[in-house]
Amino acid sequence: MINIVVVSHGNLGEALIRSAEMIVGPQEGVRAVSLLPEESPEGFGDKLEAALQDFQGQDTLILLDLFGGTPCNVAVRKILEPNVECVTGANMATLIEALTSRDCMPLTELAAQVAEAGRKSVLNLKPLLCKATSQN
Repeated sequence: MINIVVVSHGNLGEALIRSAEMIVGPQEGVRAVSLLPEESPEGFGDKLEAALQDFQGQDTLILLDLFGGTPCNVAVRKILEPNVECVTGANMATLIEALTSRDCMPLTELAAQVAEAGRKSVLNLKPLLCKATSQN
């Protein structure tokens, strides 16, 4: 099983995990690490390191809320480890994809599939709906 760590600003990661578990059920090997307003990048790095300690040497997918933010900049150092992948743009679609596919494929394939699920999940609905209704 591939472990999943959701790294975010504020409590977004915890909320995503709780919400995803409403759909896919309780999950093991999943945690959130949140950057809080009062934390420094160094303190956040220590917190991330502590959260990843239990997964040391195991395949781990880190889902990041935002490319270029402090959580991403701190976590990206982990991709130097051979068993860690990082994907930015965490949302419900990416987390659910990761949770439901993590037992079916290797880590690198999971990271690619999760990134693709994220790309496909962002839609501007009005043009789609207008096109669908004009065809009827």
